[in-house]
Amino acid sequence: MTTLLKHILVLVLCLSPALAADPDFSGSWKLNSQRSRLGWLPVPPASELQIEHRGGTLRCIETPLIWSAAFDGKSAKTHSGGVTLSTVLKWEGRALLINTLVGGAHGDYTQMDRWDLSRDGGTLTIRREIVRLSGESESTLVYEQPARAEPLRLAAADAPRQVRRYVIPTGTRVPLALINSLSTKQSSEGDRVFLRSTFPILADGRVVIPPGSYVEGTLTQVKRPGRVTGRGEMFLRFDSLTLPNGVTRDFRARVGAVDGQANGDFDRKEGKISGEGNKSGDARTIGEAAGAGATIGGIATRSAAGMGIGAGAGAVAGLAGVLLSRGPDLVLPKGSSVEMILDRPLAYDEDELGRPH
Repeated sequence: MTTLLKHILVLVLCLSPALAADPDFSGSWKLNSQRSRLGWLPVPPASELQIEHRGGTLRCIETPLIWSAAFDGKSAKTHSGGVTLSTVLKWEGRALLINTLVGGAHGDYTQMDRWDLSRDGGTLTIRREIVRLSGESESTLVYEQPARAEPLRLAAADAPRQVRRYVIPTGTRVPLALINSLSTKQSSEGDRVFLRSTFPILADGRVVIPPGSYVEGTLTQVKRPGRVTGRGEMFLRFDSLTLPNGVTRDFRARVGAVDGQANGDFDRKEGKISGEGNKSGDARTIGEAAGAGATIGGIATRSAAGMGIGAGAGAVAGLAGVLLSRGPDLVLPKGSSVEMILDRPLAYDEDELGRPH
């Protein structure tokens, strides 16, 4: 028994270095979109990763970005693909934590990744969290090494059934109705906006987004009309969509149109909703004040000169009133129609949609 225990101890000591070794992420990895869960991301995930994990350094090519960092706990700065990356690597058990500060055309945000390698080394799972001032989102990206993944698929005699996937493409227009009213007088930047879909959206002949689905958004900018010039303005961003069965997707979409209930217009290029100006109202105010002044001046002096002086004084008073008052506020009442345009595809598995009605 003592001899057997010695052999077991020797075997454990021999295997310990291999068991304790950090995983090696080196290789060519391809994104499996069906196994991934894509929340909102500033840029779409790379379809392929080329990773070199050697000598205490990790180098990753995820077109158009190329970055590298060392396992020394220090921030490594990289300029690639028009953005600036500041990356820190850290081990958490056998998982690799990668925290990156990103600055560039898509704004400044923090990207926190957790990389996990499967036991057979054929699957890399990246849990990605995006944090920015406007909110947070989470995604799960599943990458596979084709040379390892393909034989496993062929050998799986009892492979699970193929789940059908329905995709609503980029550019799809979704008609919505406001649940709460908005105005440049009462609303503020950061306020939540709640809407409900009003028309069924189909994919492959199946209703994927039925009427009554809920959309949540955020007012990213609110500007009241000026005292002399300028209109009331709002910028609206869409954040999430919830189907009637409770299935929710985080995403980003833009405003495509606003109906005639809005007292103003809509800039499709900038996504800006603007209120109407008040030039005619200002002119009327000055004219009415001038007319009243002329009448009073004529009565008081019983002369044309008095009327002229009174008209001038009234015009000045009317102008002062215009300068002290704002233009009309932009108001979007409850029930206003707002069109949402998807800026990336929305995908749902058949199991998430339930039985078609």
